[in-house]
Amino acid sequence: MSNNKQKSLTLHQSFIFNPKYYKLFALGLFSFLCAYVVASTLTPVKSSDASTVVINNNTSDFFIQITSADSLGLDVTASPTGQMAIAKDTINVVTNSPNGYKLYVSTSVNDNNIYQGGSSSSASEGYFQPGSGTISSPAKLTQNTWGFALDSSTGDPFSANFANIDYYSTGNPSADSTWAEVPKYANSSNAKIAETSDYNSPDGTNLDIFYGINASTTLPTGSYSTEVTYTAISEGVNVFPTMQDFTSAQCDAMGTNTNINLSDSRDDKYYRVTKMADGHCWMTDNLALDGTDKAGNVRVLTPADSNVTTSRTLAANVPSGTPQSTEDIQIYSGVSNNTTSQCDTVTYPYCIVNTSTKYGNLYNWSAATAGVGKVATGGTVIESICPKGWRLPDDTGDFSYANLMSKYNLPTAATTDGTAVQAMQQSPLFYANIGYFDAVPISQGYNAIYWTRTAYDPNLYNAKTFSYGTNGGIWYNPINKYIGSGIRCIFGGQSDEIMQNFTATQCANLAESTAESDNRKTMIDSRDGKFYTISKLADGNCWMTSNLALDGMDGLGTVRTLTTADSNVNTNRTLATNITNGTASAYNVVQIYSGNANSTTTSCGSYPDCIVSDIKYGNLYNWNAATAGVGKQATTGTVTESVCPKGWQLPNNTGAKSFNSLVTAYSLPTTNGINHSAVQTVQQAPLNFPLAGGYTNSPNNQTRGAYYWSRTVYTGNTNCVYNLHSNSESGGFYPQNGNDHYKRTGFSVRCIFGS
Repeated sequence: MSNNKQKSLTLHQSFIFNPKYYKLFALGLFSFLCAYVVASTLTPVKSSDASTVVINNNTSDFFIQITSADSLGLDVTASPTGQMAIAKDTINVVTNSPNGYKLYVSTSVNDNNIYQGGSSSSASEGYFQPGSGTISSPAKLTQNTWGFALDSSTGDPFSANFANIDYYSTGNPSADSTWAEVPKYANSSNAKIAETSDYNSPDGTNLDIFYGINASTTLPTGSYSTEVTYTAISEGVNVFPTMQDFTSAQCDAMGTNTNINLSDSRDDKYYRVTKMADGHCWMTDNLALDGTDKAGNVRVLTPADSNVTTSRTLAANVPSGTPQSTEDIQIYSGVSNNTTSQCDTVTYPYCIVNTSTKYGNLYNWSAATAGVGKVATGGTVIESICPKGWRLPDDTGDFSYANLMSKYNLPTAATTDGTAVQAMQQSPLFYANIGYFDAVPISQGYNAIYWTRTAYDPNLYNAKTFSYGTNGGIWYNPINKYIGSGIRCIFGGQSDEIMQNFTATQCANLAESTAESDNRKTMIDSRDGKFYTISKLADGNCWMTSNLALDGMDGLGTVRTLTTADSNVNTNRTLATNITNGTASAYNVVQIYSGNANSTTTSCGSYPDCIVSDIKYGNLYNWNAATAGVGKQATTGTVTESVCPKGWQLPNNTGAKSFNSLVTAYSLPTTNGINHSAVQTVQQAPLNFPLAGGYTNSPNNQTRGAYYWSRTVYTGNTNCVYNLHSNSESGGFYPQNGNDHYKRTGFSVRCIFGS
């Protein structure tokens, strides 16, 4: 999301331009419980200034500007049966765009509840939910819901279905007023509230928008708030940022199977991006980048906009009939805007008509890999035609088509499965029946071939693909590199968001997190694409502030190998298959327990120092797994290798980069003892140590205890290691050596940056 004061873009002579502007304001509800009445006031939480986006084409400056209230205020006296309250905002949009503008409303995050204190952490105590209405079918607000409404008297088509404007009097609101849901950020295209197709006057146009709540006395005392975003766009410009600006935090925040639209800054084309069940964000439209730019010049990919390490030059698109070539870059765009508009269901019974998913371009292997993969005979090619931060999928493993299919219970190997073929053509996957290009387009409407980044060893002329045919066949086979195939890119994280790329400079520049200002940075582990929060803590070090959840196998169940390129190891180390239940084995066996990796402390039972938290438990690792299989024989000192990402390590027990120095920085005890306050402190921001418990023969002590490995061995004992232990049942806190545990026990892992 952009909220810059000014941003300059280039307007090409074809008058295709890219103005977009975002305006946020705060919506807050403060309620005070008094017997059966709640008195509430809507007051500001946060504000942002109006700004202008300027587009320069050497002769004209085009802009879009929004002004509105920075915050809204209203009063409501709640009743047991619900009481309405309404506030009105007036939005002013000014533009000299020859194409006018479109205006949308949404929340600023992917959550449209209004929580106490603005945080979902208090959701269990009650909150305002979105109403059930839509713009096309507004509905009355039931108790403890909220929504927006437009002035139907304007005659605008977007407001036509709302109740009579008299119902929205802020002094005497009517319970018969009707409302639409304010959609989540990811779904903001669902709430277009205005549109013009020509120039506005110099003063712009005004639009009145009403926000309403229905409050009952069932909500507890406290402050409720949210933040709303207005987005103005011009023709050809989407609501959302560019793919090149997409971040790990944005992907992490998306719900599974939800999608947003992102633009490619290289040509301003737009693509659906969906958070899939494999935890990754995928393009769910096919790439359509041409080999030439809008001015007709051959396109140069740069590290600033593409998945390349140095500038790479493409080639002009080829027409039908061009001779095949393995080494030359070839991009076929003759059917890029086609869709599957009809099906020969006799010959191809599993073809599905889909007019919303375009075919995109077809690329030979050299084009798909930005010209660098043509001589590869094996392994993976790390460069591609994908946008910066995105990459071609792998053949196997966490970032692969096969792993994606497995999460939707679809085949991961060649087979005949008509039901699966149909599922791949529909939501949320939306694979298009693009066929392929072999001098001419072939099998379009009935077939699909998509490149991976895996070269086929030992054949110079082949590379691996994921493919299917609407006769029911699915295959994962190599094909000739000169064949034109489709491209779907998968998000791999921007370079400065990958944990393995984290630097001392980044750590130094990261603001310290505190309870009041939790400046966590979301980063991605390149080994499996999982997201973690990173914080600079009071000891001056950068720590993971979420628990490691790396599995012992990749997405397809192959045992994972840690390498010096991605992990804290001195040579390649092999893990072991995860266990979900069973018996903890001897200390010299690698064991990883993943049964509750996604669990959180949702309730505390009778444990007085337990705190409800949305921090996930992560996996539990025995000592041998935590030390990447090398610590089993250690009887003294520290173990320098671990399951942590490259550049990160297990903390020491004492001294530099240790649990001891961390708890000292927060004035917590450094020796064994009972300390209720310490147990509560470590569970909350900025430390965020969840009560993940441990694992022996089954998960134990979850919600009661937290155990975190250090890399320090308990002197003279092959079975024990120092660790950080926090017990919410008794208030026990053991940050040093007071509760040394057997190496076979499964504990949590938090990594600290540096060596």
